[in-house]
Amino acid sequence: MLHKRILTLWPAFITAALATASFFSVFDPHELTLHGARLFEDKLTAYSVFFLCAWGFGTLNAALILLLARDERDINGFAPPPVDPDARYDPEPE
Repeated sequence: MLHKRILTLWPAFITAALATASFFSVFDPHELTLHGARLFEDKLTAYSVFFLCAWGFGTLNAALILLLARDERDINGFAPPPVDPDARYDPEPE
């Protein structure tokens, strides 16, 4: 269980750090406004809020990837028998 948490949170943390650095290298936090009102009073709050939101979205993304990458044994409870693609299909046994 700890392994899955690490696989989910660590890539999301790196992605959030890169997203925050990229976003705030282009935009100044004091220039972010909504309907003419400044969104954040200080830069640290803007950096923290954006980082935590990006980390949350990254975590959801990584969790979805881990959910979709499960093995059929984990989903069904058993592994299907192997299929020989070269075998001929005979609908009427002898």
